[in-house]
Amino acid sequence: MIDTRHLQTFRAIARSGSFTHAADELGCVQSNVTARIRKLEERLGVALFERDGRATKLTTAGTRLEAYAEQIVSLIEEAETVVADADGERAGLRLGGLENATATRLPALIKRLHERFPDAPLSLMTATTDELVTAVLDRQVDAAFVAGRVDHDALDSREAFRETMVCVSPKGQNALAPLIAFRQGCSYRALAEQWLRDIGAVPVPIIEMGTLDGMLGCVKAGVGIAVVPRISAEASVHRDGFDIEDLPAPLGDCRTYLVWRQDRAPTKPLQQLIDYLSDATA
Repeated sequence: MIDTRHLQTFRAIARSGSFTHAADELGCVQSNVTARIRKLEERLGVALFERDGRATKLTTAGTRLEAYAEQIVSLIEEAETVVADADGERAGLRLGGLENATATRLPALIKRLHERFPDAPLSLMTATTDELVTAVLDRQVDAAFVAGRVDHDALDSREAFRETMVCVSPKGQNALAPLIAFRQGCSYRALAEQWLRDIGAVPVPIIEMGTLDGMLGCVKAGVGIAVVPRISAEASVHRDGFDIEDLPAPLGDCRTYLVWRQDRAPTKPLQQLIDYLSDATA
């Protein structure tokens, strides 16, 4: 039988691409990581990693194992949490969220959850919609706030917020280029590109940014335009430096959904979050 510690080690290397980083994550020395992988490879009779200079890459066999290891280790971690906390009051909640929602919509929800479950560890990662859906499916987070409805047999969802999408442009400037946006996989970027196609303003240069504040700061500086929820634009510290114009329907109406896996019963904190959203959208 495969040792679960070996699968945990394999997963850590597969995620980070480094034996050294995996050792740091697992809190052990690198020689232990190497030994565990050697034993796992001996057990399976195949090589799982190959070295390419300083990079560590999965072999074909390693790629096949990766999804199973992710699922098995995640299920074990879930089981440990549920069994150790039978009443669910201290069950942790790992959330994912869009950068815009994290900055504007989620703080009040997280505060309510923390007040209701003070002993439950809460964490929040930000990413694009595509990345967040993958994180939920891979059990890296328990639930995530994403833009638009997600049709996937493995996921349940609940409408969370309704956003009015706007174009923000430098004060007094009417130029539509370049577009400042998050990386590929961002639903708002896809919406912005669709809007520009609809008005015949493509192709346009795209400048990728990693943060909402950076995007709006660049708009204020006259670099280009951005498409964001109105609430984010209105709350920005750069608000005095750009004009706001609503996008036409139906593009201007964008809904944020909370998604989670169907095959896992929600913990009490997650169920409470779902109930908060149900009350707010009722």
